[in-house]
This record gives sequence, structure tokens and C-alpha cells, in this order.
Amino acid sequence: MNSKLSLQMTLLGLAVLAFYAGLLVTGRVSVEVLPQFAVSAVIFLCSGRIMRQMAAKLPERDKEEAEEKPEPDWALRTLILNWVAAAAIVGVVAIFLVKPAGMTFAELARFFLYTDFAPEITIPFAP
Repeated sequence: MNSKLSLQMTLLGLAVLAFYAGLLVTGRVSVEVLPQFAVSAVIFLCSGRIMRQMAAKLPERDKEEAEEKPEPDWALRTLILNWVAAAAIVGVVAIFLVKPAGMTFAELARFFLYTDFAPEITIPFAP
């Protein structure tokens, strides 16, 4: 796990270097910010190497501990995913049904923000 993370950090460092080089080549940033970019890219590259060295120094885990992981309940996870997807779809459809035809989504959002849906109701006390 740690070796995978170190590889990902190294790849992230290379991606950061490529991104910063692209910014410099296109002229989006000036050379004045290069030291900050270089330092952050070097930190990513070095952190991957440091993590790899730390992973090599850690003691090996027992294979029995790795085998004791319980099997996930895929039926329950699938059921939850289906309900969440159905709720998201119903929510999106409800937004389209509530929005009048001539109103934009920005106007609808402003309407909901500035509308008081629960006005104060005063109830007189009994004598």
C-alpha cells in the first residue's frame, strides 16, 4: 500500500512539473513564480521517495492478518447505491418540474433564497 502511494506521489510530482511547464510555455505565469512552483514539485517528488524508503523499513505484516478481512456485503452496497441514484434522479426531475418554463435556474435559486416559506403565525391564547 505504501509503495503504491509513493509511486502515486512521484507521478503527481511529475504531473505538477508538466503542468507548471505548460503554464510557463503558454505565458500564463511569469518566471517570478518559478521558485514556488519548483519547490512544490520537488516536495512531491521527494515525498514519494521518502515514503518508499519508509515502506521498506516497516516490518512485514503477517499473512494471517491480511486474510482476516471480512467479505463486503455487496448486496447491501448495491441496494444503497440504487436508492441513492434513484433519489438523485427524482431530485433532478423534481427541480425541472418545479421550475417554470420562462424562468432560468439562477432566477429559481434567487426565488428560493428570498422566499419565506414558513411565515410567523401567531396563535391567540384561549381566555
